[in-house]
Amino acid sequence: MDFNPSILVVLGKPLYNRTMDPVTHTLIGVGLGNAFFRKTVGPHAIPIMVIASNLPDVDALVHLTGSPEAILARRTFGHSVLILPFLAFLASLILKRFWPHENISRIYAMLLLGALVHLFFDLVNSFGVVPLWPMSPWRPEWGIIFIIDLVLTGLLALPLLLSFPKRMRPWLVPLTKGALALVFLYTLFCGINRNLALNILLEKGDQSLSSGFQYVFPEPLGPHRWRGVTRTGEMYKVFLIHSLRGEIELIETVSTNVKNPMVKQVRKTPLAQKIQWFFKAPVWEVNENRKGQTPSVRVYDLRFKSLIIERPIPFVFQFSVLSNGTVGAP
Repeated sequence: MDFNPSILVVLGKPLYNRTMDPVTHTLIGVGLGNAFFRKTVGPHAIPIMVIASNLPDVDALVHLTGSPEAILARRTFGHSVLILPFLAFLASLILKRFWPHENISRIYAMLLLGALVHLFFDLVNSFGVVPLWPMSPWRPEWGIIFIIDLVLTGLLALPLLLSFPKRMRPWLVPLTKGALALVFLYTLFCGINRNLALNILLEKGDQSLSSGFQYVFPEPLGPHRWRGVTRTGEMYKVFLIHSLRGEIELIETVSTNVKNPMVKQVRKTPLAQKIQWFFKAPVWEVNENRKGQTPSVRVYDLRFKSLIIERPIPFVFQFSVLSNGTVGAP
């Protein structure tokens, strides 16, 4: 039987931002400005670096379309190293009008630096970045820090809080440099922990692997807990890994119905192929037993299903599937 998949609808709503939160990116810009440019460039270095640190998120404008496909375009053109130099140049022309005494080459260099640092901190979480868009669909991600990390944000905010009293303001620059050094060490610590978690998954996790899919994703509220995911055939196993204690616990098994005829038909569509490109550990589910309702196929990503925080799964996409060749709503 042939099936016709309809336009998708988004079922899940994310309870966290679709990228590293703008507060953290803004604090990174403030930190870079205070640590390296405040004394040599002047106070206007701070707003320039704040703009620079948020510049790649210009691709968030895709959400203004209201399309459920918009999430697939996040971290693409705004995060491309091929396009960012042109975005930085355009931004430098605009900022030159606000600070006409400032050398445009220095503005451009600051914007480019801040944007590249933004890319680094987007790479360290598990959402992924398309750095060579539109030439390549390659979407790397290091997955060592959760999208919102309170430790990282706190370290960046600490110099501002400590220097709030007037007598402490002369210490702002050294305090900021110290905080940025701690951010580097914390990021390195998270990377080491991820490697420990992956080794634990390989050594103590699913011993019957045949597909070779093993991955770890950061959990919120600290780098000591990780979500390990393995897959054999149509079965995922999801583990909670305590990297510092060397412990692993099987939490659940999840079936993905990739061999179902309706799922096979849906996966052939260009839109579903984009979703599969975006997802890391896609789970395909079929709903065809509800009386009086249209059969449907939905897909979500185990990458975004936290084991620590109870919340609706974000980025859940659903297709209605009709056997008569017409398109209907799920």
